[in-house]
Amino acid sequence: MQYANELRKDGILVNAAAPGYVATDSNDHNGFPTPAQGATVLVRLATLGADGPTAGFFSADGPVPW
Repeated sequence: MQYANELRKDGILVNAAAPGYVATDSNDHNGFPTPAQGATVLVRLATLGADGPTAGFFSADGPVPW
């Protein structure tokens, strides 16, 4: 939130993402979503328009309370 507040004046959006317990090599593929499914929230946040949210916390299902 501190970065989001500082960079907002420069038009830079800063958000946090929680992709969930993704099936990867680091957990011996015991996670539930695939890496592609886990990446959806990251791609969505990385491609936000200038009017997108900032200082938020998001999962694949949408905003998550801090």
